[in-house]
Amino acid sequence: MRIESDFREYGGLQIAVDTGGTFTDVAVRRPDGTMSVWKVPSTPNAPDEAVINGVAEAVEREEATPSEITRLVHGTTVATNTVLTRDGARVGLLTTRGFRDILAIAGQDRPNLYDAHEHRVEPLIAAADIVEIDERIDADGETITALSDEALDEAAVAVEKLNLDVLVVSFLNAYANPAHERRAAEYLAERNAAPSVVAATSITAEMREYDRTSTAAINAYVSPQVSSYMTRLIAGLKDLGVDTNMRVMQSNGGLLAPQIAAEHSARTVVSGLAGGVVGAANWSRQLGLGQVVSFDIGGTSTDIALIRDSEPDETTATTIGSLPLRLPSVDVHTIGAGGGSIAWLDSGGSLRVGPHSAGAVPGPIAYQRGGNNLTVTDAHVVLGHLSGSLLGGRFELDHEAAYAKMQELGDELGLSPEDCAEGIIQVITATMGRGIRKVSVERGIDVRACELMAFGGAGPLHGADLIHELGMNSAVIPPAPGIASAVGMLDAPVRLDFAAPTQVLDAAGFERLGAEFDSLVDDARTALGTDEFERSFLADCRYVGQSYELTIPLAENWQRQRAAFDDAHEQRYGFGDEDASMEIITVRLSATIAQPPAATEKLREVSAGDITPIDHREVYISGKWQTVPIFERRDIPTEHVLYGPAIINQFDSTTYIRPDQQCRCDEFGFLHLTRTEEA
Repeated sequence: MRIESDFREYGGLQIAVDTGGTFTDVAVRRPDGTMSVWKVPSTPNAPDEAVINGVAEAVEREEATPSEITRLVHGTTVATNTVLTRDGARVGLLTTRGFRDILAIAGQDRPNLYDAHEHRVEPLIAAADIVEIDERIDADGETITALSDEALDEAAVAVEKLNLDVLVVSFLNAYANPAHERRAAEYLAERNAAPSVVAATSITAEMREYDRTSTAAINAYVSPQVSSYMTRLIAGLKDLGVDTNMRVMQSNGGLLAPQIAAEHSARTVVSGLAGGVVGAANWSRQLGLGQVVSFDIGGTSTDIALIRDSEPDETTATTIGSLPLRLPSVDVHTIGAGGGSIAWLDSGGSLRVGPHSAGAVPGPIAYQRGGNNLTVTDAHVVLGHLSGSLLGGRFELDHEAAYAKMQELGDELGLSPEDCAEGIIQVITATMGRGIRKVSVERGIDVRACELMAFGGAGPLHGADLIHELGMNSAVIPPAPGIASAVGMLDAPVRLDFAAPTQVLDAAGFERLGAEFDSLVDDARTALGTDEFERSFLADCRYVGQSYELTIPLAENWQRQRAAFDDAHEQRYGFGDEDASMEIITVRLSATIAQPPAATEKLREVSAGDITPIDHREVYISGKWQTVPIFERRDIPTEHVLYGPAIINQFDSTTYIRPDQQCRCDEFGFLHLTRTEEA
C-alpha cells in the first residue's frame, strides 16, 4: 500500500466532516485559527450525500468557494454500520485442511460466563463458503505439507462455484511464514476465482489464528461497501469543485488516503470515535492537563477513553459486533448510555435506563418525531435543563408531551414527574460512572486525580453530575463540544502501523531486533513515499506462559525492557513477577507525519466583569424548583467565573452547572467546572 504525503502549509479553509446517525457534523477552521461549526441531517442510505451537502453548506456560510479548501478530513461509519447491520459482501475462506471451523469455534472466552444458553454471534463467513486445501506450515515457519499446483487447481474450481464477492486466504501459522498464503492468493487472483482475493497476512500478520482470520474476514466483509462509498464521495467532491486530497480518519487516531481506506477498510471501524479522542488528547496538551478521561456522549452510546500525559491509551485488539479485530486503535470503552437511552421498569419494578435507545428515529418524545418511550433527553426537558429548542431553533422541544409521559412512569413508581426525571438522571449517571471507572480505576488510575473532558451533544449536560459523583478534579468543556470529534480530526497526523511476529527470550535475541525494525521502517518508507516521518518503536511483551501481552515502547536494552514491562504490568494488573521470564512476541512501528501547526484561536479580550443572563427559567434541583440564569456561551469573556446553578446555551450543546460548582472560561474558550470550595 502507498499513501501520498502532502507537506504544504495549510492556508485557506480546513474542513473536517464526521458522519453520525442523526447529524453529520462539519468543522471549519479559517486561516486565522477561528472556527465555525455546522450540522446537516445524515443520509443513512447514502452517507456521502450528507458529507457533500455539509461541505457545500459550510463553504457557502463562509462566503467562500470549494477551491479554497486546502485540507479535508473525514470520519466515516460505513465500515462500522456494515458489520453491525450484517449488510456486507459475500465472503469465502480458503484455509488449511482440518481448520474450516476456525471462525465457528472462536476463542475460549465465553460471552457471558454464567449464561449457559447464550450463543456467540454468527461468523461473517458462512460454513458453506469455506474451502479447505492440503498444505501445512508449523509454528516455526517450516513446511510440513507443500502447497501443490494440483491442490490450488482443485481449490480454484471449488471457489469459482461459490460466486463470492471476496475470498480470504488464511492458512495455519502463516504469520510465521506467509509463503503458502501469498502464493495461493496470487494464483487464485490470476484464475479470477473471485472478484477480490486477499491474503490474511496482508491485513494483519500477527499470531493467533482465530483473531487473524476474523480480522481478515471483517476487512473483506466491509471492503466493497467502503470502496464504493469512497469512490462516490471522491467523485461528488470533485464535482463540487474541491481541489484537495481528502484524508480518512482511522481507528488508531491517524489519517490515511481514501484508496488505502478502501483496501484496508477494517482500519476505519472506529473512525468517528477516534476523532474525539485525538481532539481530547490535543486539548489536554494545550491546557497542560495530566490524566484526562475523554467522555463523548451521543444519542445512543457514550465513548470513554483514558489519556495519560496527552497520549490516549491504545490497544492492538478490539471487537466490533462481538467479533475480534486485531489492528491498532485508540482504546475506547463504549457503553449503551446516551441522550436517547430509554427509561423502563424491570421485573422487580425498579427503574432502569438503557442500553436500548430510541435512536435518531423516532427519538425522544420531546423531539416530536413519533417517539413514545421516555429517554434521558426527555428527563432533561422535564427538569428544565433543556427548553424551547435545540440547534438554533431547528429542533423544537415538546415539554408537555415529555411531562405527560413522565407523569405516567412516575405514577408507577410513586414519584412526581420531576422526581422521576431526577431518578432517570441519577441512574444514567451511575451507569456512566461505572464506564469511567472501567478505564481508570480498573487500570490502576485514581479517578479523583483525573479531569473529565466532556463533549458530544450531551456531554456538557452530564459533566457536572459526573465529577460530583466520582470526585474528579474538574469537567472541561471544549469550545464546540457537540462536534468535537470533527474538530479533533483537523489536527490528526497521517499514520500507518506495521507489525511483525518475533520471539525474543534474552539479551542476545534483543540485539537482533534491529534488523526486524529496519525491515518495518523500509515498509513504512515505501508506503508513505518519504523518509520524513516520525518513528515509534514498540514491543509486545509478556511473561512466558501468559496468553496476553502488553504493548510498551522499545527500550535501549534487554534489562531496561524488562524493567519497563514489570512496571507496566504492575500498574495495569497490580503486580509484577520478578521470578518469571519475559518474552517479546511482536515488534511494532508506528509511522506518523504530523500536520503543520494551525493558528490557535483565543477569545477576545473583554472585561471580566458581570455579564447579563439572556434569560431565566425554572429548573428542578434536588427536590425543588429554582430560578436559574441562562447564559449564551459566546457572551462569556476570558477568565470570567459563573457560579451555579446556571445553564450555558450554544448552537451544538448545553452546559449545566450544579449549585455547588463554578465555571471558569479560559483564554482558549474552554469551560472548567469545579467545586465551588476550590475557588
